[in-house]
Amino acid sequence: MNRNKEACHCKNVTYGMIEDAIKAGCTSYKDLQEKLRFGTSCGKCQEFIQHLIKELSANP
Repeated sequence: MNRNKEACHCKNVTYGMIEDAIKAGCTSYKDLQEKLRFGTSCGKCQEFIQHLIKELSANP
């Protein structure tokens, strides 16, 4: 996984930022969204990030 690739372009949230937040204890989509602010502008990334969170949570 390219940790520098952006998952949310509007808020410049990268795969690595999401992975780090999960490792730090954020476990739900809502918790991650509140912490990183992704999906709060155009919303196009929300579905993709939900899948990414499930994948990252399943593979610690």
